[in-house]
Amino acid sequence: MATIDEAVEGNMALSLNLGSGDHRIDGFTNVDLYDETADVRADICELPFENESVDEIVAYQVIEHVAYNKAEQMFDEMYRVLKKGGTMITECPDIEWDAKQIAETGDINYQNTIHLWGEYYRPWDTKRYKDWEHAAPALHINGFTWKKIQQIAEHYGFEVKRLGIEDMVSKFEENLAVLWTK
Repeated sequence: MATIDEAVEGNMALSLNLGSGDHRIDGFTNVDLYDETADVRADICELPFENESVDEIVAYQVIEHVAYNKAEQMFDEMYRVLKKGGTMITECPDIEWDAKQIAETGDINYQNTIHLWGEYYRPWDTKRYKDWEHAAPALHINGFTWKKIQQIAEHYGFEVKRLGIEDMVSKFEENLAVLWTK
């Protein structure tokens, strides 16, 4: 893996794993505000990278944790740091899938609950977050549908492709995985 300085200077490819938590990806610079083991401790709404310095971004199960009023800033930053022709993959719960399940069954089950609101009780995060019982990073505070993704992509000029379950990291049909190309 290139050092961040080498990558920023343009000598080597730079790939970012945004909101990495403890999910490390070889060859990627792992960026997380809360996880002490991250390569770069930073808010994904304020990325410490130069304009058009990043070749590839992945954000698995992350964008739904960013507040609605900060989502535009997050996408601004992703777009800003990504090189022309660079790609990004996002994966998050598909709110439309959950809404259909709720409408069909009339029930909000555990699966729907964690997709819509995240996992409130995460005892494994007691060391990661100071106030782990109310940790915003553990909560889902924004929702995405394919239509909303397409609107965001159109606003920035990204080309987007919805990925099938075979291309997902999570392999769950209730997730929305998207390949973005700048």
